[in-house]
Amino acid sequence: MRKISPDNKPDGISRAHTRNTNSLTKALPTMAMSGTVVNLTPKGTTHRLLPNPSKSKVHPEGTIAPITALQRRGIALLENKSFAGLMSAITLYCLFADDFRAAFFSKSADMGFYVVAFLCLLLFLVEFGISCRCKPDYLLSFYFYLDVLATFSLLPDIGFIWSPLTDADTVSSVSQAGAKAGRIVRVVRVIRLVRIVKLIKWKHSTEESDLVIVESKTGGRMAEMTTRRVVMIVLFLCFVLPAFDGGYNEPFNLFESRGFDLIHQMTTTSADVSLSPIFLNTFGSWFYYTTDDVVYLTLHNITGDKLGRLFTSFSFPRTDVSTAQIAKILPSQAAVLDKYRVNELRSITSTGCFAAWNGSDIVADPVLTSMSCESVVWFDIAKVAKATAISSLYRTVFILGVLVIASLSFVHVARIIVLNPIERMMATITQLAESPLGQHLSIGGEQQEFAKEQGFETAVLEATLSKISGLMQVGFGAAGGDIIGKNMGIGDLDPMLPGKKITSIYGFCDIRQFTDTTECLQEEVMVYVNKLGHIMHSGTHHYYGMANKNVGDAFLLSWKICDGELPGFARFSDTPTEEDRKAVNLSTKCPANAGAGQRMRRISPTEMADSALTAFLKCMIDLDNANSFGVLHEYIIKDVVVKRFGAGFRIRMGFGMHVGWAIEGAIGSRFKIDATYISPHVEMADRLEAGSKIFKTPVNISHWLYALLSPSARKFLRKMDRIRIRGVDTPLTVYTFDVTNPKPGFATPKFELDKRGKEVQVPVDFENDAEYKEIREGLDPAFLEAAANGVELYLEGDWRGAKVALTQALELRPGDGP
Repeated sequence: MRKISPDNKPDGISRAHTRNTNSLTKALPTMAMSGTVVNLTPKGTTHRLLPNPSKSKVHPEGTIAPITALQRRGIALLENKSFAGLMSAITLYCLFADDFRAAFFSKSADMGFYVVAFLCLLLFLVEFGISCRCKPDYLLSFYFYLDVLATFSLLPDIGFIWSPLTDADTVSSVSQAGAKAGRIVRVVRVIRLVRIVKLIKWKHSTEESDLVIVESKTGGRMAEMTTRRVVMIVLFLCFVLPAFDGGYNEPFNLFESRGFDLIHQMTTTSADVSLSPIFLNTFGSWFYYTTDDVVYLTLHNITGDKLGRLFTSFSFPRTDVSTAQIAKILPSQAAVLDKYRVNELRSITSTGCFAAWNGSDIVADPVLTSMSCESVVWFDIAKVAKATAISSLYRTVFILGVLVIASLSFVHVARIIVLNPIERMMATITQLAESPLGQHLSIGGEQQEFAKEQGFETAVLEATLSKISGLMQVGFGAAGGDIIGKNMGIGDLDPMLPGKKITSIYGFCDIRQFTDTTECLQEEVMVYVNKLGHIMHSGTHHYYGMANKNVGDAFLLSWKICDGELPGFARFSDTPTEEDRKAVNLSTKCPANAGAGQRMRRISPTEMADSALTAFLKCMIDLDNANSFGVLHEYIIKDVVVKRFGAGFRIRMGFGMHVGWAIEGAIGSRFKIDATYISPHVEMADRLEAGSKIFKTPVNISHWLYALLSPSARKFLRKMDRIRIRGVDTPLTVYTFDVTNPKPGFATPKFELDKRGKEVQVPVDFENDAEYKEIREGLDPAFLEAAANGVELYLEGDWRGAKVALTQALELRPGDGP
C-alpha cells in the first residue's frame, strides 16, 4: 500500500495541497374580489418580497394585528369559490331583475320577484356583516360605504317593504305619480349602478387569480384609486346629466291636462253640460285623441250611468279604436290598482268649482270655491313603463361596459410603463430569494421592447436588475446560494451568515503546464482559461452540478446531494456497502434541479453520482476534441506555444472526484467575501486530482464515491491502488475510468417531453447506453483482467504474482500509468 506523505509527495501534489489550503479551505389589489366588495390591499395587492415573512425585518412582528380564528373562518368563507360564485350570480341578478320584471312580466308575478329580492337582501346583509367583522381595514373604508349603498338600494325592489315606506300602491300615490314616479325610478336606477362595481371587482379577481406575477402594492393602490374615481365620475354624471335634460320629472302632456281641466270646469257649472253640443264635442275629441288610454274616469256632476250614455252617443272616427278605449275603463280605483302597477299609471286631478258657463267663458265662483269640486282621470302608461324598463336594461349594460373599460384602460398605460416593470422586478427578486440558483422570470417581451423604444427609465432598471441577479448567481455560485437568498429576504446586508453542513460530490480539475502556458499567451491567458472553464462548467451544469470556485489554473465543481450528512457516505470513517447505497436512495432525494432540461427533478444520490461521473467524462472528452478541432486548437498551433512545448503539444487537465460532508458558507469580511466549501473532503478531491500526475490517468475517484455509483457504472471503473493520505486514518482506494475513444458529442443530454410539453432530462444509463462502451473501444478485456488481477495480488501482499500480472498488463497496453 503506497503512502503519500510530505517527505515523498511529488511536487505536483505539494503545490496542489498548498493551493487548496490557501484558497479553497480559507475562502460564497387590483382588485381582489370574491363576489363581495372588499379592500383591495389585503389579498391581491400585498406583495411580500420575502419567502419567509416570519424572519423578515421588513414586516416585524407586531406591526400587523393578529387575525383571530373566527376572522380566518370568515375570510375563508368570503373567499370560497362556491360562495363567491353565488354572490356574484346574486349581484348580477339584482342588477337586472327589477327592470326585467317591469319589462316582461305582469303584476301577478311581482310577489315572486319581491321574495327573491328579499332573500338576496338577506344574503347581502350576511356578507356585509361578515366583512365588517372579519376583514381588516374594511369598516368605514371606501368599499364599506359602497356596500352600504349597494345593499340598501335593493329596498325599492321589495314591494312589501318599499310600499309601506313610501305609501305606494295607494290612491294617493297614483295621484302623485305624474310628478314623482319618474324621478324615483331614475334615482333608484342610478343607485343600483353601485352594484356594477361589485361585478367589476369580482371579474378582476377572477383574472388576477391566474396571474403569475403577484400584484405590487403600488399597482393595487393605483388600481383602487382609479376604480374609485371611475365609479364616482360615472355615478355623478348619471345623477347630474338628467338635470340638463329637463330635470327628473316625467314629460308632461299639455293636451291631456289642459283639455281635462277645461272639461272639469264645464262640469262644475250649474247647467247640465251633458246636453251641450260644445261640451260633447270637446269631451269626445279629448277622449278619442288622448295619447294614453283612459282606465279610470270620474267627472264632477256626471254620474257613472250618464258617463256611459255619453260614450255611446259619441260618433268617433274609428269605432274599433273607441270601443277598445271604452272597454279599458274600470269601474273603481281598486280594480285599476289590482290590474296595474303604480308606475304603469298616470293621474290627472282637476279641482275647483266654477260659475255658470255662458257658452264662451268660465269664471271661478267665489261662493262655490269652498265646495269640493274634483274630477280624476287615470291613464294606462304600461307601454311607456315597459319601454323605460327595457331602456334601463340597455343603459345598465352600457354603464357596466363603461366602468369596465374605463377602469381597465385608465390604468393600462401606467401599468405597462410603471406597474408591470415594478411587479416583474419584485417577482425576480422574490424568486432570487427563494431559488438563488434557479431559472428566473424573463423580463423581456413586447412591453419591455416598447419601454426600451420609448426610452423609459423602467426598461433600464429592469435590464440592470436582470444583469445584477445574473452576476450574483455567477459570482456567488452554488455555495453562495444561501447568501443570496437570505440577503434578499432581510432588511440589512449581512453576507457573513453562519455556515451550513451539506453532503456533496466534489470534483477538482487542474490545467496542466499552466505557468508555462501563461508565459506564452500573456494577455490571451484570460480568454484561454475561460474557454477551458466553459467546457468544465457547461458539462457540470448539464448534469445537475454547480461551478463553485475558480482558482487560476483549477476549478472546483460540486453536485449537492443533501443538507447535513448522507449516512454511510459523509465521513472518512464510513465503510459504505451496497445495502447503504440502496438505503440512502430510498430515504434521500437531492435538491430539485433541471440539469439541461426545463422541468425540475429530484433525483436519487446514486443518479447524482452517475451524473457527476458522466459530467467529468464529458469534460475530458470535450477537452480532447477542443484540442483537435475546437476552441482550443488555435492555441496549440501558435508559434510561441509550438516553440515552447513542441509540435505535439496538447492542453490537458487532471480530474479528481470524492463525496463527503462540507461546510457551505462565506469566508472573508464585510470588505470581501468568497462563497465556498470548507472540508477535508474538498481537500481529498484536490489530492485525488494531484495524484493523477502519479498514476498518469486523467481522472481519479475515491472508493466512497465508487460505492455510491450504480453497479452498472462501477463495472466501467478500474481499481488502481490503495493509498494512505496524511490526516486520514482510513486507507483510500483509487479508481479510474479508461477512455480510449474521445467520441465527439459524447453525453449530449437526452430529453423526453412531459404532459405539459416541457423537456425533462433522461437519467444517465451506464447499463444500456452504448456511448459508454464506445468511448472504451480498443481497450483489450485481457488487459483489464490482468490489471485487476495484478492490483488484487498487490493488495494481498503477493508481490511476485502482482509483478507477473502487471507486467502482462503493460505488455497488452504499453505506457499505462498505474
